[in-house]
Amino acid sequence: MAVLDLLGDSADGLTGAEIARHLGVHPSTASRLLGTIAAGGLIERDRATQRFRIGARVVGLAAAAVDRLPVVSQARPQLEHLSAVTSETANLAIRDGLHVVYVDQVTPAQTVVMASWVGRRSPVHASSSGKVLVAFGEPALQEAVLGRALDPITARTIVSPTELRRVWAQTRRQGYATSSGELEDGLVTIAAPVIVDGRAVAAISVSGPAFRLPQRDVPRLGQAVINAARAASLRMAGR
Repeated sequence: MAVLDLLGDSADGLTGAEIARHLGVHPSTASRLLGTIAAGGLIERDRATQRFRIGARVVGLAAAAVDRLPVVSQARPQLEHLSAVTSETANLAIRDGLHVVYVDQVTPAQTVVMASWVGRRSPVHASSSGKVLVAFGEPALQEAVLGRALDPITARTIVSPTELRRVWAQTRRQGYATSSGELEDGLVTIAAPVIVDGRAVAAISVSGPAFRLPQRDVPRLGQAVINAARAASLRMAGR
C-alpha cells in the first residue's frame, strides 16, 4: 500500500532506490516487494528510465470502485445540468483522509477545458471541494488539517491556520467555497457540499480558467453549484 501511495503521488515515477529510501527499507527488500507487486500488474517499470509507475490493472480496479459509489450515479444528472447551465466543467469529489479524490467529471463543448481530474488527489486546504468538506465536516477534521504543516501548492495557496478558519466559517455561512489560483495558477473552482443525514459525503464543483470565471460571476456560479449539490443530496436521500 505504501508503494502504491508513493507512485500514485509521483508524476514521473520512482526508481527502486528512491522507493527504498521513502519506505526506510534495504534496497534488496524493496526490490522483492516491487517484483511481487509488478507480477500482479499493479505497478510496472519503464525499461528506458528504470522508474516504476502505477500499472494498468489499477486503472481497471479504480474504474470498478468508482462505478460502485452510489454518489456517482446519484450526482451524475446534477453534474450534467450544472455543466450545461454554466458552460464550464462540473466535478464530483469525495474525501480520502486529508485529500479529496475526484470521482466524476462532465465537460462542456468548450474550446478550452481543463484536463480530466478523475482519479486525481488534491489536499483539502487548497481545493474548493476540500474546503467545503472540511467546513461542513466534524470539528476534529478541521483540527487534523491544522495539526500538520500545510504545503503551498501555488503562491496563492492559503496555509495560515487563522485564515483557513476564517475561510471555513465563511463557507458555512454562504454555502459554497472558492479556490482561485490556489491549486493551479489561473484555475478557479467553486464547490458546495452534498449532505446526507447531516453529513457532507461529497462535493460538487464547477471549474474553469480565471478569464472565464471572473470574481463578479462567483456569487451566481456559487448559487448554481449550491442548487446542484442540494438536488444531489435529495436524490441520495431518496427524495
